[in-house]
Amino acid sequence: MDSSPSKLNAVAAADVAHFAGLGIEVEDAGSGQLGARYNVDMLGRYAGDASVAVFPASTAQVSQVLAYCNERRIGVVVQGGNTGVPGGAVARRGEVLLSLRAMSSVREVDPVAGVLVADAGCVLADLDAHVQQFGFIVPLDLASRARCMIGGNVSTNAGGLRYLRYGSMHGNVLGLEAVLPDGRILDALSTPKKDAAGYDVKQLFIGAEGSLGVVTAVAIALAPRPRATQLAVLGLRDFASVQRAFVQARHALGETLSAFEFWERRCGELVVEHMGHPSPLAAAHEYAVLVETRGAVERHDAEKMDAFLAALRADGLVAEAQVLRAPDAVAAAWRFRSDMAAAHARSGCMHVYDFSLPPRHQAALRDATRRHLAALGLYGAADSLVTDVTVFGHIGDDNIHLQIVAREFGGAIEDVVEPWLYEWVGGHGGSVAAEHGLGAHKAPFLRYAKSPVVIDTMKALKRLLDPRGIMGPARHICQA
Repeated sequence: MDSSPSKLNAVAAADVAHFAGLGIEVEDAGSGQLGARYNVDMLGRYAGDASVAVFPASTAQVSQVLAYCNERRIGVVVQGGNTGVPGGAVARRGEVLLSLRAMSSVREVDPVAGVLVADAGCVLADLDAHVQQFGFIVPLDLASRARCMIGGNVSTNAGGLRYLRYGSMHGNVLGLEAVLPDGRILDALSTPKKDAAGYDVKQLFIGAEGSLGVVTAVAIALAPRPRATQLAVLGLRDFASVQRAFVQARHALGETLSAFEFWERRCGELVVEHMGHPSPLAAAHEYAVLVETRGAVERHDAEKMDAFLAALRADGLVAEAQVLRAPDAVAAAWRFRSDMAAAHARSGCMHVYDFSLPPRHQAALRDATRRHLAALGLYGAADSLVTDVTVFGHIGDDNIHLQIVAREFGGAIEDVVEPWLYEWVGGHGGSVAAEHGLGAHKAPFLRYAKSPVVIDTMKALKRLLDPRGIMGPARHICQA
C-alpha cells in the first residue's frame, strides 16, 4: 500500500461537518483562530496551513477521528501545547490538526505506589502542582512547563532541566494509552513498576512524536518532593573547567545532585538585554554554571554543597561562587536559565539545534560552527547574516543546545550550513536530536547519526502501524 503523503486527500467541508456531528469541538479557518493560535510554532519559524482543528474530549472521540481519517486517507497532525521546536506539531500539508487541549483530567494519583495517571492534554506545571499535595513531584521540568502538555512530553521523550537526577520519559513512563491510526485503542496503561511480559510496546510511542498514533493517557512514576534544596551559581574561565567541576560535583554531591546547567557569557548577556533579568553572578565570566541539589536534610545538604565549593576554590576552578538560599533568589536564578531560549528568539531569528555529544567533543561544537560560518562569509562582520553563535545546555546528560541567530530564517543556514552541521555532529558520535525530537525538519539528517539498518527498522514499524501514512505525513521517520 502506498503511504506517500502525496496520496492523501484534502480536508473537505463534509469532513468538518462529520466531526461536528460526532459532538467533537471543531474550529475552522473561518473562525479566525487557527492562524494565530495553532498554525504557527512557538518560535515563529514554521507556519502551518490547517483549515480545521478538532478537539476531542475523550479517547473514544480520538478513536472516531482517526478511524474516519484513516478510511478516507486524510492526514492528521497531533498538537499538545505547541511548544515544540522542530515544527512537528504544525500542519503544513493541510492536515487535520488534532489538539489534545480538551483532554486534561487527572485520572488517578496513587500515594502509596507514587504513580500518576493523567490525560495527555494535562499541562506539565498543573500536574506538578496537583501531585505536590501528595508529597510528590513530576520527574520532569522544562522551561515551557506552563504550556507544554504531558502527552507531548512523552511523545518527544522530553529530558529537560533535571534529567541528570530523574532521567527521561523512557525511564519514568510506566504505561500509556494510545489510539492507533486505524482507530483501535491500545490499552497499555498499566501502573506496576516491573513488567517482563513480552515486548515493552509502550516504548514505541515514547519519542515517536505522534507518527505511530495518538498518546491519550499516561501513567508516570512520581518522585518524592524534596525537603531541602541547595542552589549555587558559578563563574568559570573555560569549558574545560566546567567539565572538571561537573566531575567533582558528581562525586562530592552524589545522589543529591539534581541539575548542572551551563551557559556561555553571550547567553547571559542576551538574557539581561532582552528579558530584563539581572545576572545571578556579580561579574561576567566566560562560562556560568547552575548547580542544584535536592535532598531530605537541610543542614547535611548545605554542608555537602559548601564542601564542594571549597574544593573548587582550592583547585582554582571557579572565579566566583554564589550560594542562593533565599526562595526569591533561587527562583530568579532558575528564571534566568529558563528564559535563555526566549532571549535568543527575541534577539533575532533563532535556529536552535539540540545535540548530544560525547564529552570529549562538546567544547569543539561552537568553535567549529563559528569557523565554518566565517569561512562561508556568513559570520564575523557587522553586516553578516549570522549575528550570534552560542551554546548552553545540560552538563551530565551530554545535551548541548547550539543557537545560530540570524537576520532571517532559512536561506543559507538551512541549505548550506545545516547539512555540514548535522554531519559534523554525527561524525563525532552525537545525536541530531537529544530531546526536542525530529519534527518536520530533522528527519533527512537522521542518516548522519543512525545506521541504515536502524532507519529501515523504524520505517518498518511505521509501515506496520500506519500503512496509509496518515499520521504526521512528511515528518519524523517518514522522510528519513
